[in-house]
Amino acid sequence: MQSVLFVSLIREIASLSRWPLDWAHSLLQRQAFVHRKALALVERPSSDTVASLADAVRDWHASGAAAAFDLARACYATGVQAGHIERSLLASGAFERRLKRLERLTLGPWARTV
Repeated sequence: MQSVLFVSLIREIASLSRWPLDWAHSLLQRQAFVHRKALALVERPSSDTVASLADAVRDWHASGAAAAFDLARACYATGVQAGHIERSLLASGAFERRLKRLERLTLGPWARTV
């Protein structure tokens, strides 16, 4: 019985929309933007270019590091949709609070704030 539940959960996870591909595409676009900014800094050094590069690197690093937390949220949502996790606003809120606390401890200033 456990393997049937596990297989159905895996199928449910696999049937999610294209969010992992879209996320990876967005991350690669940000990485390409950082590379373009770095090349621009080499060609024409200026304080504006340095500041722009620093912002791009910070954004790229933060989005890449936050991916694990996005994945945890997506897995939780999939578990709820599949019926393996109780559909409850209280349980969902408790999960989100714990995950947000862990995200703040792990990422520090790069953690998302809402």
